[in-house]
Amino acid sequence: MQTSGRDVAVLGGSVSGLAAATRLNDAAGTDDVRVFERQEYDEKRVNCGEAINDAPLVPLAKTPENGFLNGVEGFQLRVHSNTDREPTEAPLGASVLRCPGGYICDRDTVERRWADELAAAGVAFETGRSVTRGDYWEIVDAYDLVVDATGQPSLSHKVRDDTDGYTGDMVALNATVEGDFGAYVDYPRIFFEGYVGYSWAFPKSERTANVGIGWAGDNRPEDYFGALEAAAKRNGFAVPDRDAVNVYTIPRGPSLAPEETHFPRDDVFLVGDAAGVANRYQGEGICQGIRSAYLLADLVAEGRREEYPERLFERMRSEYRLAHLMRGAWVEHEDAELLAAVAGALDGLTIDEITRDPRRVVRRLLRRPAVATRLLASGGMVRRVVDAYTDSWEYARDSPA
Repeated sequence: MQTSGRDVAVLGGSVSGLAAATRLNDAAGTDDVRVFERQEYDEKRVNCGEAINDAPLVPLAKTPENGFLNGVEGFQLRVHSNTDREPTEAPLGASVLRCPGGYICDRDTVERRWADELAAAGVAFETGRSVTRGDYWEIVDAYDLVVDATGQPSLSHKVRDDTDGYTGDMVALNATVEGDFGAYVDYPRIFFEGYVGYSWAFPKSERTANVGIGWAGDNRPEDYFGALEAAAKRNGFAVPDRDAVNVYTIPRGPSLAPEETHFPRDDVFLVGDAAGVANRYQGEGICQGIRSAYLLADLVAEGRREEYPERLFERMRSEYRLAHLMRGAWVEHEDAELLAAVAGALDGLTIDEITRDPRRVVRRLLRRPAVATRLLASGGMVRRVVDAYTDSWEYARDSPA
């Protein structure tokens, strides 16, 4: 059994890396914890959505000064027939997913304040310079444990010229806009509109919101910004300035086989996006990344770090399965009314219950036998059920869309 390394290097200072540094800095038997981050924390760093569904995972007071701008009660899903509709057209269905502990944030501020608290607690930071290939191997040689939180694909895979295991499955655009969001400040809106993906408006206050649009799989528009502009107009939020829009890619989740999240000879472990962790259906990755970092740190403290790859996969398996099936509800049927019926069946559940406990979702669907029967009427959907429960879908090299 391995013993805890005393000196730890964390590559990447976003939420997953900060989470790893937090828990490892608190672990008995750990000496120096050092975070290497290519940007400065007072720069604009974050280029993704800013909803955190389980904010208690972040060890900061939930105040605006720490970047937690709007505590939400849940998210409203609105299912529409397609994108070619009038703005006044009512949705086919709507439901609310509760979200205890959910916040819409300014993630740049969250990460800066988190890093400040870690620095005050003795964690060392080297910021403003990328870690080169040469730097990487020097760090591996110098530290007892290396945590790679560099994103997708990981620096660890790049320096080994082995990035084929990753699949960037969702492309998304987002920006912060001004407008009147008072009508749904407590229940941010997510719009499903007849394609695999969605648009959203997440109020940070009654006057500002993070808004965006994303697509999963290969069915994407030629003009990304034009699609975002059209979504803003039909869904009633302001059109962002083009130069303020961020474009980013979310991993398929899981895009790596478990064994690829650990390089045992070098004692390097991958967390968050670097480990290919994200929700396969709706792209959520912040909380998953933090949980993966905490899992690794706890196993290191217990002297069982070698268990991390399989433990991570086991912890995420139910979420991967359900996301695979939820995507199938549209891909295999292309029936917006059926998707609206599925959304209605989920009304009132928490996001955590839906993403991490598929049995609750199945029980809800079984209460609506007509909906369940329609879902399983497709041979493709039946294959997805089999795939989900035989784990034959999980890695990018082997999995279907």
